[in-house]
Amino acid sequence: MLGFILSNIWYNDIAKHGFEAIEISDLNSAEALRQGEALASLNMANAERPSGLGGVMIGIGEQVYSILLLTFFFLEVCVVGVIPYIGKILNFLLLSWMYAYYCYEYKWNFSGISLKKRLDFFQSNWAFFAGFGSPCVLAIFFLSPLVSGALMAILFPLFVLTATGSGPEKLIGAPRRTWKCAGLGKLPIFYIADTLSMLALSIFRLESPHEN
Repeated sequence: MLGFILSNIWYNDIAKHGFEAIEISDLNSAEALRQGEALASLNMANAERPSGLGGVMIGIGEQVYSILLLTFFFLEVCVVGVIPYIGKILNFLLLSWMYAYYCYEYKWNFSGISLKKRLDFFQSNWAFFAGFGSPCVLAIFFLSPLVSGALMAILFPLFVLTATGSGPEKLIGAPRRTWKCAGLGKLPIFYIADTLSMLALSIFRLESPHEN
């Protein structure tokens, strides 16, 4: 239990230092290009999210929604696992997506990518992320809980670093006709979790006491 807690604390530090190292490397290899891209990204971020208190509130709202979304998605994984015959297969697939999202979420947080873009990109490239997260799930399915927990403590930070060093999100603006997986289309992976999250948020929605 202590190892599990420490590992979760260290994962963020691992991703942070890996992200900083890659940023420095990119800056040294192509400083002018990198600065231009950073300026463009900053301008885009400023255009999408208002500054000041409004931007802070939007950021907090995205974090709350993200927590709810992933919580309901995890519950969905647990429920799907008890379905006869196909439950194990669906459980494996959903867990692969969950681990892949967790790995890339560290980088997306440091990069300032909005939640809408994360989900859109993730669901548009579901085949890639299913393959990316599957090695982590293999350890859970075929090993004892104690051994799989120890192996995951090693594998997960390596996958976090791999996600931090890769750049598939750059394909967001690429023409769809150049993608080999273009025919697969977008898969609504988080549809159920999104529906439940919006339902949960609607319960706590504050309405004005004086409605016209």
